[in-house]
Amino acid sequence: MITAERLYKEIINMPLVEREKLFSIIARHGFEKEYYTHDEVFSDIRQSPFTIKEAAEYLEVAEITVRRWVKDGILKHKRVGKNIVFDPDALKGFKRKSRKNF
Repeated sequence: MITAERLYKEIINMPLVEREKLFSIIARHGFEKEYYTHDEVFSDIRQSPFTIKEAAEYLEVAEITVRRWVKDGILKHKRVGKNIVFDPDALKGFKRKSRKNF
């Protein structure tokens, strides 16, 4: 049986050229898939609230767009003092829904 520890030791003992080939193969196969589902990419997203800036980065829009969606009631949010924050699960749902509309 091959264990992770044994495999690691064997990789370390490989000649540099062979290690480079190995990592090249791993990288090629790791990115072989052209399309990844939303859940494959974001299933482990953190569970703490997002700020406006973080929400904009996650949704791939400008901060002003997120602020407009908040003002127009399009994007669910909470206020913590003067700050606007977003629940990660709500953002996931919003992103899935918005992708279907495009």
